[in-house]
Amino acid sequence: MVNESGSYKKELGFWHVVFLTLGAILGPAVAFVPVTVLALGGPGGLLSWPIAMLLIIPVALVYVELGAMWPRAGGVAYYPAKSHGAIVGTLNGWSAFVGYSLAMPAVVAAIVEYGSYFYSGFYRNGVLTPLGIGTAIIATILIFVINTRRIRFMGNMNNAFTILKMALVMIVSIALLFFFNPKNLSGFGGFAPLGAGGVFLAISATIFAYAGFRQPIDYAEEVHNPGKFLPRAIIVSLVVVMVFYLIESLAFLGTINWSSLSIPTGGWASLSALPYPYASASLTVGLVAFAIIAIAGVIIASFSDGIIYYGGAARVSNTLSRYDSYFPNIFGKIDKKGIPIYSVILVLVIAVVYLILLPSFSSILGVFVDAVVFSYAPAAISLAVFRKKFPDEKRPYRLPAFQVLAPLSFAIGGLLIYWSGYTAVSISIISVFVGLILLLYVARRKEFKMTDFKAGIWLPIYMVIILVLSYLGSFGGKNIIPFPYDSVVFIVITLVFYYIGYYSGLSYTGRGVREQPQ
Repeated sequence: MVNESGSYKKELGFWHVVFLTLGAILGPAVAFVPVTVLALGGPGGLLSWPIAMLLIIPVALVYVELGAMWPRAGGVAYYPAKSHGAIVGTLNGWSAFVGYSLAMPAVVAAIVEYGSYFYSGFYRNGVLTPLGIGTAIIATILIFVINTRRIRFMGNMNNAFTILKMALVMIVSIALLFFFNPKNLSGFGGFAPLGAGGVFLAISATIFAYAGFRQPIDYAEEVHNPGKFLPRAIIVSLVVVMVFYLIESLAFLGTINWSSLSIPTGGWASLSALPYPYASASLTVGLVAFAIIAIAGVIIASFSDGIIYYGGAARVSNTLSRYDSYFPNIFGKIDKKGIPIYSVILVLVIAVVYLILLPSFSSILGVFVDAVVFSYAPAAISLAVFRKKFPDEKRPYRLPAFQVLAPLSFAIGGLLIYWSGYTAVSISIISVFVGLILLLYVARRKEFKMTDFKAGIWLPIYMVIILVLSYLGSFGGKNIIPFPYDSVVFIVITLVFYYIGYYSGLSYTGRGVREQPQ
């Protein structure tokens, strides 16, 4: 039985929210990002973890206020549409949907790629073999089945998977710390052999690792007490994750033996090419059994991550239909178990298609990360607009000093996109702009008004400017504007657009979303 009225089940408690956050953040990234930050920044890459956490916290707190005030499943697609109308709503909602949906083929590709450690027939020449693709599709179907069950079942499974994967990964990291060589902290080009620019690139790399912090917001409608649980769970989880990743990076750094890894001495950049870094590190110090534990931990981490992102993608799709009217009505339906079943099926189709078209983790990763990050920034402006338009709305959590932290959050969201580099920015902007096609559907339903245009045109202009600055800048661009001046210019322009977006939202008089979902 399926109905359109929307009946999500409030079955998630505090620990479900904690493990949703931890589970979403600690995905396939546990296998390589702690090493990637060293490849980009040398030992100085260790600093990227606390710095990135401090950057992410204002962005996270924006979503905590919004999610606690108006709990919506797939809420990332709700708030900007409500504050600014169809243009901002489609670009933001589509980017979140694309990012979440691409997480699925990315994580199952990671599962199979790491499975090739045991059987090489899964993965050859940088891509999944037909057998590997078939295995990845089977993993996707298993995740699909889990997401068709009640949310309590999914939450309980995620709790178990998250505890297990954290234990496995940390067992390996702690074991490696016993072989720590202090010389690796400064003996090969100094603490920051690639300079400050390398550390900033490392910060950009951590965004994939931290990206899952927002997932509980997209399940907020299914949380018992979102106003109480969301703020505590998300902040605690971010601190735990920062310590977790820092230990991982430190453990690998201390065991680096250039000759054993077949890497030139001091060749930090070459670390990113290691296919199984923690298994390799374990073998280097003679811990053969721990190499197997490392691989098993990554496979479980990826599977758990896939479960969470799959559900998030389905809930964003549901909101794009149920509240925003950007997707056909069928995707707004919810079955008697409280599952957006047609949206769950849609994500399955997208995941399988992308697995066939882009059969490797690395080929999907860049588009996934920037598509998700593109959907971070607009919420900060939505929060400021709602503070002005709905001053008396009950807010279980209020972002402190929002006049400062909201524009700061918007600037950080922009920088995270910019620092990912010109190639990733260009591909992702094209992917996000495809979402404007949805405006044709909205216009056909006579729901696109001039007020939507006036309140939303700033966002596509801002995105084009990001692309131009990325081309001119030092992060994969032409370096016409060198570092750090390019970042300074970017911040100034981004803050200008924050206030343009803010006043555009204040002037918006359209419907935005359906307050009573149909």
